Amino acid sequence: MTKVTNKNISELINDFSSDNGIVRRIARQKIVGLGADAIDFLVELQNSPKHIVRWEAIKAIEQIGDPLGTPILISALKDDKFDVRWIAAEGLIRIGKPSIKPLMKELVNNSELVFVREGAHHVLKELKTMGVFDDKFDIITKLESLLDFTALHFIAKKYLE
Repeated sequence: MTKVTNKNISELINDFSSDNGIVRRIARQKIVGLGADAIDFLVELQNSPKHIVRWEAIKAIEQIGDPLGTPILISALKDDKFDVRWIAAEGLIRIGKPSIKPLMKELVNNSELVFVREGAHHVLKELKTMGVFDDKFDIITKLESLLDFTALHFIAKKYLE
């Protein structure tokens, strides 16, 4: 594994702004190669005004697949761009069981946000299919037919008890 330094990460992160997709992909692959140590350097990019920079950062975290990226991926479920939200959800699925409790906390705190509900639905449904998530309170169905955000808030809270 390559030693992570501010200089080499900064250079790679700058490449995320490139108009050249190959340059961005190579930079992302190098960052992914650094592993979980690179995640802290990617946090700042989640608020970039440039869509492609957010996309590359979230894609890198998704590909790293380490639970340390969970808070960033959950935050990205609220991004205004669908593709960023989708990659974030896929990253949470890749992380698996360690992503469930933080996702439930997000549902408790932000059950009124449609993007959070959609992302949680995708993640939990996939994790259930994989046998990782026990939907003992039928939250997936509630996410599909939600009319009462308060009910979702309390159901998600039950998973945290």
